[in-house]
Amino acid sequence: MIDNGLRARIVLCKMFDIEERDIVFMQSREANKVKARRFYNYYLWRFKMVKHNDMKIWIDGLHHSSSIYHCRLMEKEIDIYKSIRKDFITFLWYSDRKEWEKLKIDMAFPITELNNIDYKKQYVDIINLN
Repeated sequence: MIDNGLRARIVLCKMFDIEERDIVFMQSREANKVKARRFYNYYLWRFKMVKHNDMKIWIDGLHHSSSIYHCRLMEKEIDIYKSIRKDFITFLWYSDRKEWEKLKIDMAFPITELNNIDYKKQYVDIINLN
């Protein structure tokens, strides 16, 4: 069984067409790499309860202030942009099914948004990880 941190990185690699090292090392500012790191940072903070000070253990070179900034920005983007919300829900479905189920139970997002994603067609390769 793959642990959730590794699974999350693999899913983000597929979603953003990057390599795993682009998520765990802050060596590039390309948009898709920054977005993947932001998703990962937010996931670790919000769902895995990793403190901002400890984020540097998971993402090399990420300071606590940057972690706070990215988490706040991610929360705003999820509220404002439906495409980012859909991408994050999809990411959560593939990487951590338990947390996705909690979103459903807590009604964090409308049920139509949680069920409106065609999971099987988007990232067929990732399904094999489950």
